[in-house]
Amino acid sequence: MLLQCLSSKDRVRLLHTKLNSWDWTLLHLITEFDKTGETMKTVLELVSEDQHYHLLSVQTVTKQTPLHRVCRSNNCAVLEVTSEQTRYKLLLQISDSLRGLTPLHLAAMHNATQAIRIIADSVSSHHLIHLLTKTNRPELTPVQKAANHGNQEAKKLLQDYYTTAYLIVKALQQTDHTGNIL
Repeated sequence: MLLQCLSSKDRVRLLHTKLNSWDWTLLHLITEFDKTGETMKTVLELVSEDQHYHLLSVQTVTKQTPLHRVCRSNNCAVLEVTSEQTRYKLLLQISDSLRGLTPLHLAAMHNATQAIRIIADSVSSHHLIHLLTKTNRPELTPVQKAANHGNQEAKKLLQDYYTTAYLIVKALQQTDHTGNIL
C-alpha cells in the first residue's frame, strides 16, 4: 500500500487531501468501496491514534464526514471499524451543512437498520437519547426522518431503542450512589 511508503507526516497530509470537487478524502472513498472494513482498519493503523478523530471528522463541501457516508450506504463493516475509535461519540454528533443531518439521521433515511444497531450498541443510553432527539433542519429527529421516508423498520427500531435507553437512564437516576433503588 502506498501509505506504508510515506512518512507519518506525509500519510496524514495525504489522508487530509481533498480528491474531487465534493472535497472527498481518501477515507470518504474508502467508506464507499471498502466492503470488508479491512482497508479502513489498515489506514487507521498507519496513523497515530490521536489523528483518527481528525481524519474521520474531515468534511466534504456539504459538511459530511466519512461516518455520514458509511451510515448512508449501510456499510456496516467500515462502521464497525470506526465505532472502535476513541472519540467516535463526537463524530456521531456532527451535522451536515445542507439539512443538519447527523449520521443517525442518514441511517434512518436510508433504512440502514444494521447501521442503527451498531450505533445504538456502541454508545451509552444517555448519549443514545441525545442522538435520537437531535433535530435537523426542519427540526426532525431520526425517528421522524425514517417515518417521512416510509422506512417503518428503521422507525420502529429507533423507537424501541429510545424507549429502552429512556428506561435505563430513568432507572439509573433513581438509584443512590451505592446502587440501591431510591
